[in-house]
Amino acid sequence: MNSIVKKALLTLSLVGLLTASAVADSYLYVVNSIGETLSRINRDNGSVDNNLISLGSDINSAPNQLVVRDTLAYVVCSVTDEIQVIDLNSSSTVGFISLPAGSNPYWLACYNDTTAYVSLLANNGVAKIDLISRTVVDQFPVGKSPAGLAIARHKLYVVNSGFDFGTFTYDPGTVTVYDIGPDTLVETIATGLNPQFVDRDRQGRLHVVCTGNYSSVFGAVYLLDPAADEVVDSVLTGGSPGQIAIGPDNIAYLAAGGFTEDGFVFSYDAGSGAVYHASANPLAVDQNCLAVTASADSTVYAASFTDFVQRIDSSGAELNRYAVGDGPIHQAPAYRPGDVNGDFEVDLSDIIYLVNSLFLGGPPPAWPAWRANVNGDFNRDLADVIHLVNYSFLGGPAPKVGPTWIQQGFER
Repeated sequence: MNSIVKKALLTLSLVGLLTASAVADSYLYVVNSIGETLSRINRDNGSVDNNLISLGSDINSAPNQLVVRDTLAYVVCSVTDEIQVIDLNSSSTVGFISLPAGSNPYWLACYNDTTAYVSLLANNGVAKIDLISRTVVDQFPVGKSPAGLAIARHKLYVVNSGFDFGTFTYDPGTVTVYDIGPDTLVETIATGLNPQFVDRDRQGRLHVVCTGNYSSVFGAVYLLDPAADEVVDSVLTGGSPGQIAIGPDNIAYLAAGGFTEDGFVFSYDAGSGAVYHASANPLAVDQNCLAVTASADSTVYAASFTDFVQRIDSSGAELNRYAVGDGPIHQAPAYRPGDVNGDFEVDLSDIIYLVNSLFLGGPPPAWPAWRANVNGDFNRDLADVIHLVNYSFLGGPAPKVGPTWIQQGFER
């Protein structure tokens, strides 16, 4: 870095010492599958806005998953075969992305701010979506009954549950790997029975949750190395785990149902594989826990079909309880691109924080770290500082919603 750039950055740092930074509210959005509505939890003051907006273009839309990208939210509606696009600032629908009829879309993953993929559970395929034109631009086959998706090292990982809609049994589970760009098949990896969900740990490995058949084969998590595209380890949990969330402390949490009395959450160390809570000693939450979200403060939000979201600590102690809509099934926090220090605002303090992080030995960007990749080029470097300066002071383009799981070592 040349002396002129250094002087400019030091000047910004000195100005920043005199500049107060406002802090915005932190929100968690919740998809209510039965009520077909969106709820919003204010994580700072505990207030809840229920029935924020109706989900789906028709009744019985079966909203299944939510992806938040800055001020837009994308809701996968399985029965109506569409993705609803919502402006979170106005809580209004700005469009729908139509998917093949009868395809039962299940899970969405964004590669960058223009391209996304969605699994088509009933079509044994994946649709490639242009987020700008809001159209399907390609479709290609994967394994049987694809569910969860992940993107790592410029590859798309499709978790194929193997569910047979005719016999209600499961074929062997697999993960299909595609090279993004040409969308060509790279590898098919065998896993345990009924893999459905996936998340990425701090080492870059993918944790594929295999739920089992709910009767004779029980839960396990298969760890995939995306550098070699092979299974490198597994974690036995028992029970019937579902959605997974790995926090910045590298602790993995699993929503594990619980359909009679208590609901269950499992937990383990994503790095070492040490199991803390599994089928023999689960964390007890409300009945039928279907979704978990890890937070930067090492707490967890657990959503259950009792129509509550509970915030718990690692021991399972309830810290907060939020009444949401009917049948919460998925939840997603809202983060702003360019909010490097994690105060939910984009201002001078973020420039100073990023400079300190990149060049002066300061702490890393606040989790999830993709917020610091403000120009969307898959790296965190001086170009991001310049982009943020241009936006803040020179009327330049806004920070982009950076890629999330692209490179080894690029934290979520």
